[in-house]
Amino acid sequence: MMGILLLSVLDAGLTLFLVEHGSSELNPVMDYFLQQGPVVFMLAKYVFTSVAVVIFVLLAHSILPRSNFRTRRLYRYALIAFGGVVAWEIVLVCLLAARA
Repeated sequence: MMGILLLSVLDAGLTLFLVEHGSSELNPVMDYFLQQGPVVFMLAKYVFTSVAVVIFVLLAHSILPRSNFRTRRLYRYALIAFGGVVAWEIVLVCLLAARA
């Protein structure tokens, strides 16, 4: 579970860096918090991610009705998605560095 929280904090930090260099936040909810300031943005990002992790833990051994899908797989999918987002942000940071 710590992996998702760490990726979330890394994502928030990279987002702040990219926004400072001309990018924009595409998620309208997070963009609202970004407009409130970097501390509010980081706090909101951490709280939302923490709530999701708690839900993952609570549902870890559940099976969705009428399917064989185990909800603990959601954690793995979230980890892959966050990893993809962070990887893309790292690519963008490298592109910015190459232009400088």
